[in-house]
Amino acid sequence: MKRFEDKVVLVTGASTGIGLETIRRVLAEGGTVYAAHRRRTDGLDLGAARPLHLDVTDEADWGRAIETVTAEAGRLDVLVNNAGVRESGTVEETSLALWHHLIDTNLTSAFLGCRAAVPALRRAGGGAIVNVGSITGIRGTEGMVAYSASKSGLVSMTASLALDLAPDKIRVNCVCPAAIRTRMVTTWLAAAPDEAAAEQAVLRKHPIGRIGEPHEVAGVIAFLASADASFMTGLTIPVDGGRSIR
Repeated sequence: MKRFEDKVVLVTGASTGIGLETIRRVLAEGGTVYAAHRRRTDGLDLGAARPLHLDVTDEADWGRAIETVTAEAGRLDVLVNNAGVRESGTVEETSLALWHHLIDTNLTSAFLGCRAAVPALRRAGGGAIVNVGSITGIRGTEGMVAYSASKSGLVSMTASLALDLAPDKIRVNCVCPAAIRTRMVTTWLAAAPDEAAAEQAVLRKHPIGRIGEPHEVAGVIAFLASADASFMTGLTIPVDGGRSIR
């Protein structure tokens, strides 16, 4: 089934993990994909995706990116706001600079992306936005004050956007992964004093008893971005191995 045939999809944070798997999934289902990234992608297998340099925190960069996509592909049907960073810290450990960095990268970037993309989605007759949040956006997590705030903001913004954009046939949903085996999580585990103990502590939080894989999140993103989810908007979907129900 080619759910994305004749569809143009822009994915941020495309060089690794969930973003890269989302690109592969959409390509496999017939979509035209723009892989937006800030890092160099030399040697990275993006398949048929079209690389697009984008600093998601830069308003002007967003304008140029949407202009490039619509000029080359003629339309935009889906925006996946996946780019983000993870940093730990209690309120006393979190500097104002770190607070701004996390809010800018995880929340303001999605706001800028939506604002830039909505006119193009509207011209296409509607479409879908999928924001990638985190389990910390719906459940408290120790030592994650700024990160949790940024992801909670994304959850609330998703619901408000969905209400505003429903008349334009633009659906907006959010996925909230728990521990997924991405560079973000593996780097954090490697930095722990006892990596094995840290991983076991993570596993105990997930009733399924394992860390998730990027393709498992990408599958949910692809569903929400497709016509299969045509009657779904404003929702936050945990992809979390059951962590949100524990």
